[in-house]
Amino acid sequence: MAKISRRSLLGMVSTGFVAFLFAPTSVDALREPVVRVGGSCRKVGRRKTSGGKTFECVKTPNGNKWRRAKTTPPPQPTTSDVKVFASSELAAGASKIAVVTSGGRNYAVVVTRTSNGVVGFSRSCTHAGALVSPGPSGRLTCLAHGSVFNAATGAVIEGPAEIALTSYKVSERDGAIYLKI
Repeated sequence: MAKISRRSLLGMVSTGFVAFLFAPTSVDALREPVVRVGGSCRKVGRRKTSGGKTFECVKTPNGNKWRRAKTTPPPQPTTSDVKVFASSELAAGASKIAVVTSGGRNYAVVVTRTSNGVVGFSRSCTHAGALVSPGPSGRLTCLAHGSVFNAATGAVIEGPAEIALTSYKVSERDGAIYLKI
């Protein structure tokens, strides 16, 4: 191995250090150009997101230009009555679990027949979102953390949940139970 003098070694290290200080950073080299409204673009229909905003390349008389993309709101569930099951399937004081579909989305619900009529609640526990199931003596119990809810009102009986279950409007007609989603 050839010997290198101290002076040569010091020269190489200092040159490398100066090159390191003034070289472009890798972040700057990899950063994509900022997309601005009215800036030119190449491919019509292409979409890019820059600074949390989405832009779309459109054809204009002066060439292809970027413009803000139109956003569509997320689909909202339709508000409609959905048949849950026949009235004869739910005895007095009993609770029953069902999955109903409305607007292409599934909803897990629990329906209870009380002395005042039929009530329905979401099966998602308000503590951590685990499912609740009918338990003894008119109670709904969270299977994950043990929260207990009143099957007739959805109110919290025992924590860790602090908020009542989400309720749905329930109606009974023509020998069937319907839930309004």
